[in-house]
Formats: sequence, C-alpha cells, structure tokens
Amino acid sequence: MGRLGGVASRVAALALLSGCGEEEAVGSATESYTSGGSDTTDPGLETMGGWSGSSGWVTTGPEDPIGPCGSDPLCLPPGEMVPTEKPDGLPSPLPGVYDDQGPAPPDNQFRALIGFPTRQRGLLESRVALMYSSGPWFRRYMTVEAWMADHAPPENDVALVENWLRSRGFSIDFEAKNRLLVQFSGTVADFNATFQTELHICMRKNPLWEDPPFPVYCTLDRFTLPKFVAERTNGLCTADLPAEKGELSKEVGEVVSDPPGPEAYGPRVFYGAYNMHPLFDAGFTGKGSTLGIVAAGTYHSIDLQIFWKSFGIERELPTRVAVMEPVFERVTETALDTQWATAMAPGAATTVYEGPDARNTSLLFTWNHAIAENKVEVLTFSFAHREDSEPKPLRHQYDESALMGAALGMTLISASGDSGMPDTPCSSPYVTCVGGTRLIADPEGVIESEWAWVMSGSGPAKTFARPYWQDGDVTHDRRAMADLALHSSTEYPMWMRRWAKWEFFGGTSFAAPAFAGMIAVVNEHRRARGLPRVGYLNPTLYLHAPTRKTFRDIKYGATEHYKAGPGWDYPTGIGAPDMTALAQALP
Repeated sequence: MGRLGGVASRVAALALLSGCGEEEAVGSATESYTSGGSDTTDPGLETMGGWSGSSGWVTTGPEDPIGPCGSDPLCLPPGEMVPTEKPDGLPSPLPGVYDDQGPAPPDNQFRALIGFPTRQRGLLESRVALMYSSGPWFRRYMTVEAWMADHAPPENDVALVENWLRSRGFSIDFEAKNRLLVQFSGTVADFNATFQTELHICMRKNPLWEDPPFPVYCTLDRFTLPKFVAERTNGLCTADLPAEKGELSKEVGEVVSDPPGPEAYGPRVFYGAYNMHPLFDAGFTGKGSTLGIVAAGTYHSIDLQIFWKSFGIERELPTRVAVMEPVFERVTETALDTQWATAMAPGAATTVYEGPDARNTSLLFTWNHAIAENKVEVLTFSFAHREDSEPKPLRHQYDESALMGAALGMTLISASGDSGMPDTPCSSPYVTCVGGTRLIADPEGVIESEWAWVMSGSGPAKTFARPYWQDGDVTHDRRAMADLALHSSTEYPMWMRRWAKWEFFGGTSFAAPAFAGMIAVVNEHRRARGLPRVGYLNPTLYLHAPTRKTFRDIKYGATEHYKAGPGWDYPTGIGAPDMTALAQALP
C-alpha cells in the first residue's frame, strides 16, 4: 500500500469503527481532526465562528436543548436570545461577478437554507481516514443508519430552530434527509427584521458563457442570529429568489442517428485517449454500477437518445428524481453532464437529481440530497462557482455533505471550473477535483499531445487546510486543486446535442462527468474481482504508488497563475488517467 497507510498511525487512538459505543470516550461534539500537520495558525487562512482548522465545522452548541424547553423556542431564557454575529452564506457585491442593484423590495419572497454541523465531526474525519488507509478498516464503509446515529445533527436542535423560524412567520419547505439543511421561505421584510440585515438584489454572472446574468440576493453586512441559533447551526447558507414556476414544454422530434461532423470530439476520442477500450472489450460497461448527476432543471430526452444513437451507444434512459420544487426548464449544463457521463458508462444505472434551477439554494440542497440518499456509487457535479465569489458558509456546507459521502463510500467528483482559479465544491478535500487539459488526438483518441488547459480551475483553496494526502506534493498550507485532469479545451471542443441540433463547447464540465462515468465502469470491474466500490478516491490517488503510476504526467502548458511540470501541479494534478490500468491498480 506504500504511503497510503501512513495516516493510520495518526489516528490509531481513534480506531473505534465498530460502532459499539466506545467513541464517547474519545470523541465529543467539539473535538476536531487536523489533517496532516497543516499550519492552521497561518493568518491568511480563513476562519469562522465554529471553525476548527480541520476541513470542516465543529458543533459548538450543547447536545440537548436548554432546560425543559425541548423544541419550544418561546420557553428559552433571555440569555439565549442575545443577538450573535454569524457569517452568512450570501454573496457580497463583487465587480464582474455580483453586481449590486440595490435593496430588494420588502414584499418580495425568498427561499433560504440554514445549515447544521456534523455531530462529532472530528471523530468522523478520523473514521474516514482509517477507511481509506491500509489496515483492518480499509473500505469498510458506514451505512446511512450508522452515520445518522453517530453524526447527524440532533433532532431536537433542528426542531428547535425550525420552530423558531415558524415563530418568525416563515414556512419550512424542505428538511434534508440527513438533517444538515432546512429550507424555509417568507418575505424580504420578515427576513431583514429577523436577521437584522438588508437583502439586496445582485445580478450574478452566468457560469455558462453565452447565457445572460440572473438575479440573486446579496448582502453588505454580516447576519445576526439569536445565540441559541448561532450555536446550533452553521448559519444561513443561502438566500435566493423563489424558484420560478411554469410548465415543462413537451418534447418533439424522433430518435434518429444523426452523426455530427469532424469539427469537435465525440466520446470515442475519450475512450481512446483514456484507454477505455480494453475494459469495454472485456465486457465492462458499468453494468451493476450506479451513477448520479447533480442537475439544475432537466434535459431533453430525445436529444440524449440521438446523442447516444449517433455515437453507437445503446443504453437505458436515466431515472429522474425531482428534489425540491417542480422542474419546468431544460438547462444546458444538465444536458451536457447527462450526455457525457452516460456515454462513458453505457451499462451503468444513472440517476439525475434535479433541483429547480442553478441558484445556490437549489444546487446545495440537491447535492446534499443525492449524498444523503446513498443510492449512487459515483456522483458528479459541474455547476462550479469560483471559490472566492462564494461565501464561506456555503463552501463549508458543501464540505459537510462531502464528508458524509466519503464515509458512505461514495466517489464525489466535481469540475474544477473554467476560470483558472479554484472553484466550489472542488475545494472540499472530500471531493475529487477534475481539472482540464488541451488534448490533440485523432477521432479514435490516438494522442498527439496533451497539455494543461489555460482555463483549468486550479490553485490553493481559500477555505480548507492541506489534507494529509497532499503533504508529499504541496508546500502551501491549503488544500490544492486540481487532483487530476481530462480534456476540456475550447480550442478542441466536444459535441453535445442541444435543443434539436449539434453544438460544440469546451470546459471542465465535460471532464468531470466523463471521469465519473469511467469510475462507474471501474466499479463493475472491481465487483467482478470481489472488491468493493472505490469510494473516496483522493487518498489512494496520491498515496498508493501503483495507482498513481496509472496517470500520464502532463508536463507542459499553464494557466494565468500556474504552470504544469513534472509530477503533481496545480492545473492538472497527478495527470490524466489510463482507465484500464487504473482499474487494475486500485487496491
């Protein structure tokens, strides 16, 4: 196992994965696990109330409600109502990203998410480290039931906060299965009065290059919460305009083969360049594997089937899961992700988790829901936002969910973004961050060259300390991105079928779903050998020498800020995968 086993000695004192109740002796609601000796005293490392210096929050509130009040906020003593500043998850105006349009009308409606911390977070991080190091607990994943029993936010804490929100005139719309998130809604006037702030409307630059900006709520000042709410929550993670309503238009057209021309790459280029053919030839297509896609809106199923038919792919349609408010629009990113993820794993059962739109409230809740359900082995996310444009509580709440996914044995994959800078949720150490290359290859994927793509999202995280598995590669004290890279260049774009016609684009939005599909095929290969699914990839990618050798080092090319070079580098991580070799090497 090489260096993969190195973490075991650091957490040997917490080797209590049996779930026999012993964790109470070593774990508490306030302890934390600091990864790899990271320098958490660095004054440049962002900190927050309740932030421990490890890769997530810690619970600061008591295990039980105060006194005899139970979940009744009206019975709490006055000291628990003291206004307490708490970081909020709403963006502030940022030129070129969030443009302030002034105060929101008081009678406007809103929907918002309040986040709750993982209970005994430090113990859970230690458990996860042991699950992915050599030893008796290697790949012994938790069940949802075990996670809920040991690490879910206390039911009474969630009920207390929900009842307080109701007492302020808000409606509770959705509660996450794992209790990490609650969506509530009401008027802007009540929001401003409750949180002692003023919502503004900002126009958000659309992550899709060709699409127009869209309105979101933003604030100029930090929120204030009652003390008992501030202590039991991570604060407000998001606040957005209400989800729009409408009817999803009917699909038209017939499913026909309509192969596009040579102007862009199709799936076969990826099959060849990343050595998928030997797996396919051996009969491995992802059958029996489960693949999930976090989506906004939905896709056009006729376009999807034409995409498959035109590239010689035969497979079943995905299962669609509406997570929140009803979906009424079709979204380019969702169509792209679905086409390319399913093309890489034609045998994998695929679930598309559909939130109502591409605003933070929908994306965060949908991401968390897909993880909490634990019905897919691999989950991909491509609605990346630049990390420095997103508030700290939002980044941390993505990480709360990602840690649960790692504990359950899920592989969480995110596009690194197309800004040349770090993105969210890639910055979470529990997410495998897929950067971009510029691949020149023939239609069968025979490679002429592969360099770092100039726009590959990459760099040191603002939010998270360097994890132990990057100690040997990264000198900075922050989590570093990317972890690996696949072709993303707009100079040599990829085909997608969009709104009854062929179009071509670039971006890591192709690389992430493609790699997710490839991992679904690897999971079928593992089952055939009697091995469990790969789960959380990052420790193995970095520390298991045979696995690492299956990646082609990308030595040339650069972003605006970082160059590729021998060994690990920011734009391309450990390099581009040989998927057949990776399937054989993974322990």
